[in-house]
Amino acid sequence: MLVDCAASVETQTSAMTKLRASLALALIAAVLSACGSNDSATDDAGAAGTTGAAGTTGVAGTTGAAGTTGVAGTTGVAGTTGAAGTTGVAGTTGSGGRGGTTGSGGSGGSPGGLPQLTVTGNKLQDPSGKTIVLRGSSLIDIGALYAYNGNSAAGITARMDKVAAAGVQGHVVRLPVYPKISYNGGGAYCSPMPYPVGTGPTASCTPTTPLSAADYVSRVLRPAIDYARGKNLYVIIDYHQIDNAVSGTSAADATTFWTDVAAQFASYTNVLYEPFNEPIDASASWATFKPVAQGWINAIRAKAPNNVIIVPSMSWCQKPGDATASPPTGTNLMYTAHIYPGNWNQTFQNQVAAAVGRAPVFITEWGYIISNQTGVPNTTSTTWGTSLRSVVDGNGASWIAWVTDNAWTPNMFTDTALTQLTDFGTLTKTWLAATNSN
Repeated sequence: MLVDCAASVETQTSAMTKLRASLALALIAAVLSACGSNDSATDDAGAAGTTGAAGTTGVAGTTGAAGTTGVAGTTGVAGTTGAAGTTGVAGTTGSGGRGGTTGSGGSGGSPGGLPQLTVTGNKLQDPSGKTIVLRGSSLIDIGALYAYNGNSAAGITARMDKVAAAGVQGHVVRLPVYPKISYNGGGAYCSPMPYPVGTGPTASCTPTTPLSAADYVSRVLRPAIDYARGKNLYVIIDYHQIDNAVSGTSAADATTFWTDVAAQFASYTNVLYEPFNEPIDASASWATFKPVAQGWINAIRAKAPNNVIIVPSMSWCQKPGDATASPPTGTNLMYTAHIYPGNWNQTFQNQVAAAVGRAPVFITEWGYIISNQTGVPNTTSTTWGTSLRSVVDGNGASWIAWVTDNAWTPNMFTDTALTQLTDFGTLTKTWLAATNSN
């Protein structure tokens, strides 16, 4: 702003007053010129706000049993907003703190999930050296469950769910895989959905081959095993043939099966192999039968070095004492016995008693029907089951109850919905409940 210097003498007093005002204005203008006018410069910015602290890094997820996903890391806290700048335009807002790094999910377990079990002396043990006793039940032919439920593995998994709901599942499930013909000592059974192996003579039933070997494994067997793994169950793959093995072609068929299947589940730490359900060979000695069993063991070990193998014996698996007295070559070998009222005589009891002192025994079938009828699974004794329980608990054997059905025998259920238990089913449930922590 300019100062007016044209005032007259006559108006000196008034001019002097105006001069003072003009000088004041000039001084203000000078100050503004030194600082810069609002038209040519900006005010100093306010101080920047404090940068927010970085978020805490999330804790990595732990590795769960059966590949449990780790817990996600904690999200970082947002940074504090910067304070407004002093004087003039408000200070720049402080940047928000960076969110914490999300914790990595726990790495998945091995395909088995559950710990690999091994045999040491006459004990089955986990990696820490703890003695393990497995107890559970068996399904019927898993091919039948698949076929009769729309050719879907849901038929198998739904049966497992019903068994669990009834309280008779335990920690291990046996999955019977049937060949094209199970000879069964003359009462042949042809599965509606078999594993496609079998070169023996014809039988009273007509064998079918709906699936290739690869499709059977991928559509029937593997989904069942994966589902069981997800339920933290050990699994026995049971090649379910009942026939002579010393003679005929059934032993070779079993070798064909294991040459394929053993490799498919070698990395599954929850899977055990049962090479042959029940060799009949009633008149054969262990010396004669042993090379046959050794052949199956060798076929499995060539593909699966670690999975536990449950070794059968002659006479429908009633000679475990003979087998353990002169065991086949191999590691992680258990020995089986199939116990029913019609065969549980003193000779068989002595065989089992001898076996448990030398090696771990896995009774992969036991069961009974209280009935006045005759037959291997039948008994009139209402205490037969509890008496067997005392013996088995005393010798520390693992066991599988046969079978979780209402029609296949000895049946654990009385109804098609699989909700009502027989005496056998009730004992199984009680026994499992009492030993669940073991």
